[in-house]
Parts: sequence; C-alpha cells; structure tokens
Amino acid sequence: MNKQSAENETRTQSRRVLYVTLIGMLATGFPFTILTVALGQIADEFNVTEALATWSVSAPMLISAVCLPLLGKLGDMYGHRRLFIFGIAGSTVFAALCFFAWDIWSLIAFRVISMLLAGATTPSAMALLFHVFTDDERTRVIGWWSMGGPGSAALGLILGGPLVDFFGWRSVFMFQIVSGVIAWVIAVRALPETEARPAAFDHLGNFALIVSLLFLLFSVGSISEEGVASWMKWSALVFGGVGLLAFFRFERQVAHPIVPPMLLKARNFNAPVATSFLLQGSYLGGLVATPLVLIGHFGYSVSVAAAMMLVRTASLTIATPMGGALSARYGERFGALAGTALQSIGLLLVGLGVYLFSVPVLVVGLVLQGVGHGFAQPPLTSVIATAVPPSMFGTASGVSRLASQIGSSLGLSLFGALLSVPAEDLGLPMIFVIGMVISFLGLVPAMFIQSSKKRHS
Repeated sequence: MNKQSAENETRTQSRRVLYVTLIGMLATGFPFTILTVALGQIADEFNVTEALATWSVSAPMLISAVCLPLLGKLGDMYGHRRLFIFGIAGSTVFAALCFFAWDIWSLIAFRVISMLLAGATTPSAMALLFHVFTDDERTRVIGWWSMGGPGSAALGLILGGPLVDFFGWRSVFMFQIVSGVIAWVIAVRALPETEARPAAFDHLGNFALIVSLLFLLFSVGSISEEGVASWMKWSALVFGGVGLLAFFRFERQVAHPIVPPMLLKARNFNAPVATSFLLQGSYLGGLVATPLVLIGHFGYSVSVAAAMMLVRTASLTIATPMGGALSARYGERFGALAGTALQSIGLLLVGLGVYLFSVPVLVVGLVLQGVGHGFAQPPLTSVIATAVPPSMFGTASGVSRLASQIGSSLGLSLFGALLSVPAEDLGLPMIFVIGMVISFLGLVPAMFIQSSKKRHS
C-alpha cells in the first residue's frame, strides 16, 4: 500500500469513528427528552405523584453525572472501544428492562443503570476522537460530533408527543432497544481500540468523589424544592464540600488518582471547564424558564411552547459544526469568546422580549442562544486534549463533562428558584438578565484559553 492509499485509509477510518460515536450518542440520548413528555402517563399508570415520577429522569442524570470521571478513567485503563461497546450494550439491556417495569421504583432503578452505562459512551467517544484526529482536525470534528446532544434532544421533542400519545410511554424504550442494537453492531464492526494502560485503581478516591458529588448535587438540585428541609440541604452542602476537600488532599498521595492533580493545574483544562460550567448553567436555566414564561406569561399551549423551544434546539444543532469550523480557522479562544458573547446576548434578548411582550424579539433571542452555545461547545471540548497526554484523554473528558453537568444542575435549580419568586418581587425579564450575567462571566476564563494554532506556532 503506497503512502497516498494509507492516508486515504486513515481518513476513512477516522470518519468512521466520528459517525459511530455520533450514532451512539443519538441512540442513548433521546429518551431523556421523550420521558419528560411522558411523566404524566407514568404517574397515572403507577398511581404516584408527578414529582415522584420525575425521579425517573432526574435520578439517572444525577448518578450518571457523578460517575463520569470513573468512566473516563476506566476507558484510559482498559480501552475506550471496549468501554463504548459495553456501555451501548448495557444501556440497551436495561432499556429493555425499563419496558417491563412493574412500578415506579423498578423503573427508576433500571433507568439509573441504563443511563449510567450510556454515560460510558461520552468520555470514550471523546477520547476515541482525540486519538484518531490530529490537533488541527479535532475542533472541527468535535463540532460535528457535538450535534449528537442537541440532535437527540430535538429527536425527543419531535417524536416524543406522537410516540407517547399513540403507543404509550413504554414505546420509548422499545425505540431505544432498536436504536441501541443498531449502534452496537456498527460500533463492534467499525471502532478501533485504544491502547490500554493497566494501573492500580483508586477505589477509595473514587468512592469519596462519588459520595461527595452526590451530596453536592443533591444540595444544588433541592434549592427550589419546598418539600426538602433546609437542614438537609445545608448538611448535604457541608458534607459534599468537606468530602471534596478531603478527596483532593488524598489524591495527592496516591500513585494512580482518579483526578490527577496536574490536570487541575493545566490552563487549557481549567479555562474551558470553567467557561463550560457557566455556559451550561445559564443555557439549561433558560431551558426550564422559557417554556414556563411562554405558557404562563404569553398564554401559549404546551405544544406551541415546545415548538418554539425547538427553534433554540435546531439553532444549536446547526451551529455546532459551524462553531467547529470557525474555531479551526481562527482558534479555540476566538470560538469560545464568540459563542459565549452570542449566548449572553440571546438571553438578554429573551428578557427584553418578555419585557416588551414581543414574540419576535424573544424568538431572535432563542436563536442566538442556540447559535452561541453551538459555537462555544466544540472549541471548549476539543481544547482540553491539548492539556493532557493521550493516556489521559478519557479522564480529562470525564471530569470536563462532570463540571458541565454540575453547571446544568445548578442552572436548573437556580432558575427554578427564581421562577418561584412572586413576579412583583422579581420581574420575569430579570430572570433572563441574571442568566445573561452568568453567561457573560464565562468570557473571563475563556480569555485564558491558549489556541492550538498559537501553541503550534
């Protein structure tokens, strides 16, 4: 095989990895948004409150989030192809068990395990892409791969209502089983393996990290929950904070830590992670606040509000590959700054639209939020690969995604609490102004990102 043929084969293999990881994200991600549509049906069938039924969505998201560093570490140790395939297979098996759930507790348990295993695909997918694409290609490629998240959310919004209305909520899992099997077969045939790096596993550190994060995320997630006592919220916050401090102190003394201290000192890791944390918080906060404002303030139906929110999701889906191309040309810092600024302006315009009672202004704000978030995500994701050696791609990806998940949880809780404040005490437009400020603060760490173009010059 000559050099040209070898290069063509390498490019073909790399593109195949991109397609497979994108299919894997779509296959495991869409049930989240579909289930939110079906919570009423689930509550009625199992004769429970909708608040309890909501745990079939929130509990899996919480537990899978805190396990992301562990899953990334396992991929580094045993191979990311192996972990990706295992995650797809396990998630599909437990989706099948969800189909046969006999009460709310069995559904929650099976959903937790299914989403936990599905979570293995995210750091593994990112690490596989980091391995097969060069520094110059990663940002553009991550832009295309990042379409999977909003794409699966859009799929949930589009299919959710009709699927649940005609076939019931259990049909969601039948759809996941079929898509999961297809994704597994393709992954087995197409994905290359990464080099395994056997190491002693930090069991104590992993346990301390998971327990501490569960306490913290429970505290954050219960901010706006009136049914949770204040002493429980504060106790969880204290236990989580103390646990994290003890965890980082312990990690300095072990040979193979879950979160290597050098990772937290790398500028091209800290800066994008901090920016992502703030962007995710404001973006997800806007996700929960806007539909409620459209329904309660503008008087739209649930269907119309969902259709209007799809504008934001579609903008995000279209903008992510554009953001990758933009950052590949002008550098990751430029892409992150441009995306953060656009998302901030979008939140401000939504607030202005609410203040003026103007739907066109609000819709423009939703579009800019999606475009801004789409522009920012590829550079913020890809640049972390420049901060660590290839043997730590999975670990870095897992910790990065965890920070984003915590930001999302904080944003959902904060905006939920703001919405509970009487309108005469805190005007509805101010909620989005607060979101704009949070998003705008993301510009500060983004300025410290060192673009790969400048690093190589």
